[in-house]
Formats: sequence, C-alpha cells, structure tokens
Amino acid sequence: MRIIFVIICLLSIFRPLSSKELPKCFQVFPQPQKVEVKDGKGMFYNELSFIIAEKNSLIPVLGNLTGSLPHYIKKGIGIFLRLSNTEYLPDSEEGYILELDEQGVHIEARNQKGLFYGCQTLEQLMEDSRDCNIQIPCLKITDYPEIAYRAIHLDLKHHLDVGHYYYSVIDRLAKIKVNAIIIEFEDKLRYRQAPLVGAADAISIEEFAAISRYAKERNIEISPLVQGLGHASFILKHEVYKTLRDDPASDWVFDPLNPETYKLQFALYEDAIAATPYGKYLHVGGDEVGSLGKSERCKKSGKDPFELQMYWLQKVTQFAKEHNRIPIFWDDMVFKLAGLFHTTLHPEIDVQKVNELWAKNKPLLEKSLPLFPKNCVYMRWNYFYPKLTGNQLAIDWFEEHDLNAMAATAAQTVSAMLPRNNSNFQAIKNFCQLTAEKKMNGILCTIWDDCSPHFETVWRGLYDFAYFSWNYQDVSSETTHALFRHRFYSPELEPSSFGFQDQLEKALAFWDTALISEGDRTHYHKTFKLLDLPQPNNKGEWGMKYKEKISQAQNAVVQYKLIKAEIAKALELSLRNTYSIEVFNQINELQVYPANLLVLIEQYDNADATDKKEVGLRLKKFVTEFQELRIGLETVYSKTRILGNTEGYQLDSNFPSHLANGTNNTDWMYMYELAMNQKITEWLAKQGIN
Repeated sequence: MRIIFVIICLLSIFRPLSSKELPKCFQVFPQPQKVEVKDGKGMFYNELSFIIAEKNSLIPVLGNLTGSLPHYIKKGIGIFLRLSNTEYLPDSEEGYILELDEQGVHIEARNQKGLFYGCQTLEQLMEDSRDCNIQIPCLKITDYPEIAYRAIHLDLKHHLDVGHYYYSVIDRLAKIKVNAIIIEFEDKLRYRQAPLVGAADAISIEEFAAISRYAKERNIEISPLVQGLGHASFILKHEVYKTLRDDPASDWVFDPLNPETYKLQFALYEDAIAATPYGKYLHVGGDEVGSLGKSERCKKSGKDPFELQMYWLQKVTQFAKEHNRIPIFWDDMVFKLAGLFHTTLHPEIDVQKVNELWAKNKPLLEKSLPLFPKNCVYMRWNYFYPKLTGNQLAIDWFEEHDLNAMAATAAQTVSAMLPRNNSNFQAIKNFCQLTAEKKMNGILCTIWDDCSPHFETVWRGLYDFAYFSWNYQDVSSETTHALFRHRFYSPELEPSSFGFQDQLEKALAFWDTALISEGDRTHYHKTFKLLDLPQPNNKGEWGMKYKEKISQAQNAVVQYKLIKAEIAKALELSLRNTYSIEVFNQINELQVYPANLLVLIEQYDNADATDKKEVGLRLKKFVTEFQELRIGLETVYSKTRILGNTEGYQLDSNFPSHLANGTNNTDWMYMYELAMNQKITEWLAKQGIN
C-alpha cells in the first residue's frame, strides 16, 4: 500500500495540470473576469524566448520579464500579439484574451490597450512562476474592466517628490491596470503666465509633459486639477491677488463676478493643460466654498449663493470646452446649497428623514436645472458611506436629468502618517460596486495631502481600488490584502502573519493623541494642551492621574516589538517594493516614541527621592536622542520626497489648518513630540537635571 501511495504522489506531481482553478501561487491582480485552466502542458517563465506583434499590432511597453525578450522570430517558444475585431473578443478597448500552452502565448485584443493589459497579466504569471518555481498551467484568460475610467488622485498640495519617483508610481499603477491620474498641482507647477503662484521648487511644465507622455505609453491618461472658486488659498494668499477675494479677510474664495478672477484662473488652466497634453479632462475644483457673495460686486448683483456658484461653473466649463477638455466639478456645493448634502454624508440620519428631505428640497434643484452645464462631469464624492440613501439619490438625480456623473472615493483622507480604517477598504469596495451597478462615467480614488503621508503608505488602498474597479467581487479585506501582499511584496508575504500595516494603523491611534489632553493630529493646532508632568514631591500622583494613558503606552511598547519583528521578517522575504517596508519601519520607530516617553515619566514619578536624579538623567537622554530618530525617518523619506519648503515660502493664511501646512520645515510631523520634549527639558532643568 505504501508503494502504491508513493506512485500516486509521483504521478500527481508530474502529470499535466487538469484542475479548473489556477494553483494558489498564481494571483493575477486585479482578478480577471474569467480564467479557464485546461488540460495540457504549460510552461515555466524562462521558457519564453521571443515576442512578436502580428499584422497591424504593435508591441506595447513591457515589464521586466517580458521586456527582456527579443522582438523577432527565433527558435523556441514565443509570445504572439494580435489585434482583431473577432466577435468572441470582449467588447472593450481594454479587453483581451490570453491563451497559454506549451507552444507559446497568444494575446488578442481589439485595441493596443488590450494588448498592453494582456502583457501585464502575463508578466504577473511569469513573476509567480519564477517566485514559486512552478509551471504556468495551460490556460485561457478572458478579461476586461467593468468601469472604463479608473483614476487615482495625485495631490501635490504640500509636497513634491523627486522626479524619478513619479515614473516609478506610473509603472506600478500600470501593473494593476489603473488607467488615469488626476493631478492636483496647486502651487507645485511652474506656471508661465502667473509665475508668482508657482513655488520656487515647482516642477516645470516641460518636465511634467514628459511624465504625461511616459504615462500615456503605459495606458495612463493624466489630467490636471487646478482648484477654483474655493480652495484658492495657494493663489489668493499673495498680496497682489487680494483684490480677487470674495471676502477680503479670507484667502479661501475667489470673487465669481470679478472679470480678473477668470483672467487669472484661465491662465493657470492653460498652463496645467500644457503640462498634461494627453488628458481629456480639466478638473476645475469648485468645492467647499462656504459663504459666497461677500464682495461688493456680488452684493450689488442680487444673485444668491447658488446662482453665483453656477455662474462660475458655467464660465469655467465654457473655457474647458473651448480648449477641448471635459470639465469635472466637485458636486458638494450643488447639494449643500439645496439643503441636501448632509443626507449624502451622515449615516445617523434616518432613511425616512432622508426621503422626506429629498421630497421637500428636490424642487430647488429642479428649479435651478437650467443653470447646470450639460458638458460638465459632476463628481459625486463620498469617502466613508457611499451606500447611504442620500448619496444614491444624488447619483440617481444626475442620471434622471441626463447629467454626467463620476464617483470619488478615497484611499487617504486626513490621517497623519498612515491611512486608517483598513486603508478605507469598505468605502472603496462599496463605491466601486455602486459605480459599476449604476453605470457611472468613472471613478476617482483620492489621496488627500492635508496630512501628507508618504505615498508608499497608500499602495494597499490603491490596490483595493484597482481590484474592485476592474472586476467587482464580494470578498473580504483579509482576502484582498493577502493578494496585495503577494503581488506587491512576494508570495511569501501573503499570510496574515505579515499584517504589519494593520497593526501600525491600530498603533497610530494611540500615537495621535498620546501626549495631549486637547487637540488632534488631523489638523495643525497653534493651541493645544500637553499632558501635565509629575510634581517631584507627590510620588505616584501623576501615575494615578494618567493611569489609562500609561496602560495604553505599555501596550504600545509591546505592539511595537511585534510589529518590528514582522517588518524585519518581511524585509528578509520581500522580492519587490522593499522601500515601502523601510518607510513602515520608520513610522513604527516614531509611533512608539510617545509610549516610551510616558513609561519613563511614570518611572520618574514612582522613583524614590534618592533615585529620581538617575531616572531623570535617563529621561533627559531619551529626549535628546529624539533628534536621531527624526534623522532616521527623514533619511528614508528623502530617498523619494523633497522635505520642507524653500526659503521664503508663504504658507496659506487661514482655513483649513492642514497639518502639513503648519510649518515650512518638517516640524509639523512631530508637533507634539517636539512640544513635549521642550516642556520636559525645561521641567528637568528646574530640578537641576541638565
């Protein structure tokens, strides 16, 4: 019996695969629409020896493995690319059919975009074959996206990265079949027609046009976002432009009735279009305007805020049309001014109440319908609860009135250092599902730079977005994030034991407010309240007062060690994107600092009078060593990121108080650590500990 068992095992190893599912080691991301594993012999990744394009097709930009193959017929097994209009092909310009057997690989598509994505899928199969030392089975993949426009948001509001990093980001987005970027320039573009607006270290129009061309070659279309009407602080903070303010006391909003507003706004648009020559959209902003109509022109006009908002929108959409761009407009003000926005945003409002409010206020929208430009795309943003009744009613309203609408979700909102909420998994999943079901014009995944986390921390959320916007499946975050670790790092990091990003999200919840009793890390606060420090003669009193904080700090120290061990193992096993893990490692070192500080302060509080100086010296040394921790983090960050603003940079003057807009140097990243260290140093000095 033992001999028979051994024979059966050997046969199972060497016989051709006939399973109807791919072996677990193969994880194409995002998941294709249909995978058929067939009987027959497959191949190993290194058996391919050439790639050719048949008839009228061209060889697209290839990955590391496929890109090393010669582009001519040669002996051996090859990759054959073909364009055709055969009826069995997916009815999508990005669709393709990939067939692989021992004779070679055939990729067929209606469009070069489909051939590009077919090659991206093959590249992933080859990676897995190499990484797992396993044969790619004989198979057929039929694939296409459920949502045609799948864009991510690149927000340069408070930082720039070094030039090569943008190319790296584009390469990695292309691998997961993201096909568009909306780039929010603010003052990080070197505007020709309004040079004062561009920061001293801004990227040139020519340089970004080159990046746009590189992206186009990888089936990624870049379109610009230049904030208008509201969010105009990066422009209106300058003295020369103060006359364009709607409210003279605020740099937030343009005067919509000042002709000079449009002269400047259009000049910025024209330069942004020149920097993105292959884009078809122009995102004009227009959100979160707040109060509108304070200028003398507006007051005299008799127009109400809704009319002023839509007057501006009509002007900028006409500009976009004249420049062969489709305008995109954040839609929140439409519903705010109609008294309905809160129904799209707040889950605590009862569904019956939501329906009542829509029944009551919908006529206000209907009455204003002639003011809505038809050539505009209305971007329906909801970053947390897209399935709310109010949000769905808003989407349906656009559809009912033949107005184009896109969705906007978020992989990062206003979290410091690292996105939270499991990389905002559920909201991304839900809005991708809605977008596909309601056949919206596309979806954007925003990455807001208000707290300016490193871009490497956002990739997991972007993979979630790529997964659900290409082929929606009702799977859990555990499943999707395991696939992310497999594809992004290595198959060996797929197990949940490498969930260090989840653990860091939890740890940062304590780090956010560990050293303060009033304040938060989502905004830069000029006034906040640090924790008190112990009174030298009241042993144990401080520890009793902050008992809960100390317990949390002790737990944070334990969690830090577990995360550190996971990260060390991940660095050892990762085959790709190790820099991302290095960034997480530095975040872990920073997040535990307040916990260790609180533990040391408690030791001082509990020390006998004879031991207090010794503990105080240890505390002093620990505070002094914070500079080394800061240098370590910034050394890693600066491999890709330009840290701090140039000398003389003028910060935005008022609302909102973005964390990353707090200081011109990097002090905002450690605002409470620096303040507490200063407080401790002065406190120790009073006790003769210097």
